Amino acid sequence: MPFATDEEIRIAHDILLKDKKPFDDTRLNIIKEDRSCYVQACPGSGKTTALLAKLIILANRLPMTDGKGVCVLTHTNVAIDEIKAKVGSKANVLFNYPNFFGTIQTFLHKYVTASALHYFYGSQIQYVDNDIAKAVLLKKYSKLPFGNKLKKCIYGMVINKGYPISDDEISAWGGVDILTAAKVIKKKGKKVEKYEFKLKDYDLQNIDDSTIRAQIRAKRDYIKDCQEKEIIINAKVNWQDVKVVINQKHINRTSESATEFIKLKEEMFKEGILSFEDAYDLAFRYIREKNLDFSGFSHKRFKYLFIDEVQDCDHQQEELIKKLFDDEKVIVQRFGDYCQAIYDGERNNENDNDRLKADNVLPIHNSNRFGEKIAKPLRSLCMEDNHQLVGNEDICSVKPVIITYEDPLVVLPKYAELLRTTIIPEMGNISVLDIAIRERGEDPLHRINIKACGWVGKKGTNDKKRYIEAYYPLFERKNTTVKLESDSFDSFLLKSHINSVKDYGTSIIQGVIKFLELCDIKNDSRRYTITSLLDFLATKDVKDKEEFLCNIMEWGRMISKRSEKGDKLQIKETIYNYLTGTFLPLFGKNATESANEFFNATIADGVAEQKLEQGNVYKEENIDIEVATVHAVKGETHASTLYLETSYFGKHESERLAEQFKGIAYTGKEDRKLKSLRVAYVGMSRPRYFLCVAIQKNRFANMDCRELRDIWDVVEA
Repeated sequence: MPFATDEEIRIAHDILLKDKKPFDDTRLNIIKEDRSCYVQACPGSGKTTALLAKLIILANRLPMTDGKGVCVLTHTNVAIDEIKAKVGSKANVLFNYPNFFGTIQTFLHKYVTASALHYFYGSQIQYVDNDIAKAVLLKKYSKLPFGNKLKKCIYGMVINKGYPISDDEISAWGGVDILTAAKVIKKKGKKVEKYEFKLKDYDLQNIDDSTIRAQIRAKRDYIKDCQEKEIIINAKVNWQDVKVVINQKHINRTSESATEFIKLKEEMFKEGILSFEDAYDLAFRYIREKNLDFSGFSHKRFKYLFIDEVQDCDHQQEELIKKLFDDEKVIVQRFGDYCQAIYDGERNNENDNDRLKADNVLPIHNSNRFGEKIAKPLRSLCMEDNHQLVGNEDICSVKPVIITYEDPLVVLPKYAELLRTTIIPEMGNISVLDIAIRERGEDPLHRINIKACGWVGKKGTNDKKRYIEAYYPLFERKNTTVKLESDSFDSFLLKSHINSVKDYGTSIIQGVIKFLELCDIKNDSRRYTITSLLDFLATKDVKDKEEFLCNIMEWGRMISKRSEKGDKLQIKETIYNYLTGTFLPLFGKNATESANEFFNATIADGVAEQKLEQGNVYKEENIDIEVATVHAVKGETHASTLYLETSYFGKHESERLAEQFKGIAYTGKEDRKLKSLRVAYVGMSRPRYFLCVAIQKNRFANMDCRELRDIWDVVEA
């Protein structure tokens, strides 16, 4: 029997797509499918809409006659929010027992990790957060005495290595001969004149300048501190093999250094503090050591399991789902596109793809998002031959454009010019910009729908290696959310819509940056960003940076508990005392009257009027272009997208994918090329009307040909 009747599907369609075309045969077959399957869907296919239709149909049927429910696993809360918005109160039944609707992480924590933590350590989950777990681990490590075996082990790993040093530093400190004699640097390799900075056994008596000696010691201490922290936060316990991995070295659990590390981790577990990886480790350890069969529980409770964006499941999540659900007892329907798997832990080899495609594949080859002119380059800019991709005949996309440049700073202005001058005749001879402005106005959230995206954001760009920051120097990789501007520090501290400690910490730092600006403290002529502020503190004294971050984390944790207003005011007073007594002296400044007014202004919780200032936005008159990484825009639909080529392992997209830009599909298995194709496919499949790609002029010259220009127009910036 089919999953749904025609009448049920019509009702679901009217809720989701009122006044739009009925579902076509491809999507009807997916909605009616009542067996385990894999829905392999092209970009903009409407696969989530098909999934939502199935859920609406189920919501109208629940409870099922056999008492079973439905489990929906997602990677974000977008699908949850969408069904709540579309269906309203009728959807509430999907969020009640015996159903589960939430992220894979939430399911793991609720049904497995919580039980494991209680079983092994008698504790309850307080935080599952990578940043908090790192901060707590570093704090515990810092309190270990110097003679501790773990500290000695890591110190030995750090102190015996050589570290990068620039030619400019060598020159500023007296040159190769002096520094070699002082045992500050040593030659690296035999053929090339390269040198490494050492951390021990200095002989500085021949360096007369005390300032240089102090700079050498400061660099040594900074590197040692950073390297130790990097090693400790990346150390892992392999609970199955009873070993600890420190700095990629496998250490037997019975050694003193391994024992000390396990002790630190178990102290955190007893306090209920875990990283995301810890949560998985505990879950698998619990299942293994107790020989649990969760699939016996899951099929009694759930009739259906739906997994959205399945290509984003990493290996641990795949294994967890296998252990928790039996495909032969639960109907498992996976929705995704393995060609868009771009996250860490992604499946990136042919065997993984074959496994996904093995059973009952239901493909969607026609996109609702873009027209034929954008579909054309995407048929070859894909990790496999994508010739079946079909554009939407109702979407009037224009021919994609390659923007060539010598100076990357001219690319965004040229893109803005093209947005103004590119006309779509079928839509009344109006420009792409006018269409974008109109559609942004129709969006209830008025989100920016013109974007520029690239793979690698901020990594020290130069003439040979381009990154996003080359095109937009103000780019901040972590700046993916809005910045809040207000006349009161309270608006950064007392925000009702924030839930996580990490977000509270970020907000408090933004308030501190505003406070600094009002004290006339800037990074040269510009306002500090979070990154540049932390960089300043690290160069001043790494301990100042660590103290600042520890305080921020503690204040975030305290605020997140949503205590009484009086408690929050006490926290605010603590912050003010720290800023005026400890922080401002680092800049040689005192609090100004305007800064004090900003800090002391009070507001009621959650009712501050705030001006939303979107981060990473290039602005011209009546144009906002948001600049982001490809990972940040995955899943979005834009009116127009500019893809910025960047360097990945020494090659840009125009070098690695030159043949694919000409329309020749790739059929090989070279890993970096496949990864480049996946990222390019995700980034270039965002726009509805207009796609541009920025390529440096000399690189474009190596790929220019008639076949390429049949697919792309070319303009020079």
